[in-house]
Amino acid sequence: MKALPYISIVIVSLNNERTLSECLRGIKDQDYPQDNIEYLAIDGGSIDETVAIFKKFHFRVIASPILKNAEAQRAIGLKLASHNLIVSIDADNYLPTRLWLRQMVRPFMEDPMVIHAGTMYYGYRRTDSLYNRYVGLFGNVDPIVYYIGRPDRLPRYQKCWTSGKIISDRRAYTVVEFDTNTLPTVGCNGVVYRRDILLKYSKSTPKDFLHIDVFVDAIKSGHRRFAIVKNDVIHDTAVSLPALMKKRIAFLSHYYLASETNRRYLIYDPHSTKSNMKLLLYIFYTMTMVKPCFDALRGFFYIADVAWFVHPLICWIYLLSYGRAIIKRTIRL
Repeated sequence: MKALPYISIVIVSLNNERTLSECLRGIKDQDYPQDNIEYLAIDGGSIDETVAIFKKFHFRVIASPILKNAEAQRAIGLKLASHNLIVSIDADNYLPTRLWLRQMVRPFMEDPMVIHAGTMYYGYRRTDSLYNRYVGLFGNVDPIVYYIGRPDRLPRYQKCWTSGKIISDRRAYTVVEFDTNTLPTVGCNGVVYRRDILLKYSKSTPKDFLHIDVFVDAIKSGHRRFAIVKNDVIHDTAVSLPALMKKRIAFLSHYYLASETNRRYLIYDPHSTKSNMKLLLYIFYTMTMVKPCFDALRGFFYIADVAWFVHPLICWIYLLSYGRAIIKRTIRL
């Protein structure tokens, strides 16, 4: 059996004291050679106990010169990491088992063409809050991404990966080749990717870095192979619905609408007839409520949890969030 590879665990942070200790305990408890792991944190200006918690768990902490910009922090971590396999774990992610790291690096050990590995699902725990259970069940924090056809995780009622070109479907993971039209929203919440590939195609400064655009550039150059690992990662969003809406508007305005002409990856492309049709279909689904309610009911028959029925409400919240973000951008123009 091959020796386990060296890895750099990179976490970007900003005032994450609520979730960080549980996140780091799961990382430190992994069944993986400690000498093979670099622990690196890039902090975006935390004023709570975040930095102290990182130091307690023996992470090397780098203060980002670009504050409150998670993507800039990812770029800095990418440049400073010592090893070629980057394990990107968000500060509100919890690893569900002690074998998680072994599972996530396995595709890279068995297929040298794989450039990214993500989980098939988000973790589901019946003890979690209603909204966190919804995320774990539906596999999504953004229903527009789901209905447009670009989700990077599956709902629990779906048992196999279907998008992209399936190269092989193994017991532990599925190998898929994506093009620029089928690439899901990869790169966050418990993933592993190759540092050399992202560095090669990352031409921007950290301030202008956006990981998903770099994956698009890599795909255009022939690096199309991704792995979907048949496990999960717990995503503790734990936000109120009004806070969720506010957070999403800010995210969309900053990353997806403010500099649309410089983007290579768009969840929604206003210049694409196909994209416009899918968006109109999502608006129709949301306003009539039939499709979201059907999907919630379908999930409920698979796993009986009322959290499924948050879905129609979330569809409305995201429709309003996208609408407000677009209006704000139009006003600025």
